[in-house]
Formats: sequence, structure tokens, C-alpha cells
Amino acid sequence: MEIVVYGDIHGCLEEFDELRKVVPKAKEICVGDLIDRGEYAHELVEYIRKNDIKSVMGNHEYKHVRKFWGRKVQLDDNQKEVYNDLTKEDLKFLEKLPLFMKYDNTTILHAGINNKIDLEKSYNLTHILYMRDLDENGDFLALNHNQNAKYWAEIYDGREGFVIHGHQPFSEVTRFNNSLAIDTGCVFGNKLSAVYIKDTYKPWEYEVFSVKAKKEYAKNFY
Repeated sequence: MEIVVYGDIHGCLEEFDELRKVVPKAKEICVGDLIDRGEYAHELVEYIRKNDIKSVMGNHEYKHVRKFWGRKVQLDDNQKEVYNDLTKEDLKFLEKLPLFMKYDNTTILHAGINNKIDLEKSYNLTHILYMRDLDENGDFLALNHNQNAKYWAEIYDGREGFVIHGHQPFSEVTRFNNSLAIDTGCVFGNKLSAVYIKDTYKPWEYEVFSVKAKKEYAKNFY
């Protein structure tokens, strides 16, 4: 199966549209974090819906969905604007996004997994949406921890297939032993990237496509 997977878009609709014009024709999937920080929210979600582009849920979508459900959620000024920009139809679309997608040897999710997660039986939603660092026992660490840690992909053993993920921005698409990080920080002024995988049985054979950000929309605080 042929797929194109896009990194975190964060409302960068113009760059996304430009990138779609240069990638090969294939099933299109996003790794989540479609919204927040960039200039477009409703327009981006509407564009994805109308073009039948698939996506897994990111932590930014999850925050707005929880607000839509009436949960107590703290939004910053940008997120308040984004939430007000989203229509009910947008939010109903976002709440139905899956946490992960699996195609043959390829798994697509937003943030990460550790070597204790079984995606078919049991997993922690928060970990899949927010995971970056693991402690010495391979357990999830929240952001701004003060422990010795390793990025999850450095020790992921491939038990859930070759993972294509975003969440943590890198300057370039970055290959780990059993995963590929494709968030290249477009919203922070770098570039928006996608990978084309011709055969989902062999996702480690991929081609990278990128377009430069038109400007710095937000500051990178990671």
C-alpha cells in the first residue's frame, strides 16, 4: 500500500497546500496537531475534510475536543481564538479521529509509545498523545520533568511496527531504529515535511518531501 504521511501542520494551511502539490499521489494521512499556533484552524480542518485526508488525533485536537465535551480545559489566548474559529462540524470531525492507524508493518500515531504498550489490548491515551521522554524504567515522563531521561524512540523495540510520528519537532525528518519523526517545525519557521512510503510492508524505505515555512508563526518553547 502506498501512503503519504504529513508532519504536524499546526494551522499552516498555505504550506500544506503547497506540499500536497509535490508529493506522489497516494493515501494521505496526517500525524495530528492540525491546529493551534498557526493562522488557520477552521479553514485547515475544512480543507482536510473536503479532500478526504485522514489523520490521527494529536494532543492539540484532544484539548479542543475535551473543551467541546464540556470538560475543564485551560486554553491560552491563541487556543481560545482557535476554539472560537472551529465550527461544530469541525469539532465533531476532530472528536472522531483515531489515536493510531496501522497498515501492514507501518503504525502512525501522534507522539509515541513505550515497550509496555499493546495497541490491540491496552494503552494509555495520554501517553500516545503526549509521550516524549521515558525514565530509566521505560515509563512515561511528563513535560518539564527533572529526571535523567531518554527520548522514547531511542529505545523503542519495534513491537508495534515501524512508527511514523510527530509531536517533537526536529530540524529534519529524523530516523530512529524503529521509527521516523516527521515534525519539522513549520509553525516555528522551519518547514513542513511529508514522507512517501511506497510499500507499507517496508516503511523504512521512504522518500522525504518538504516546503519552507512562509514565516515564524510561533516560538518553539520545547
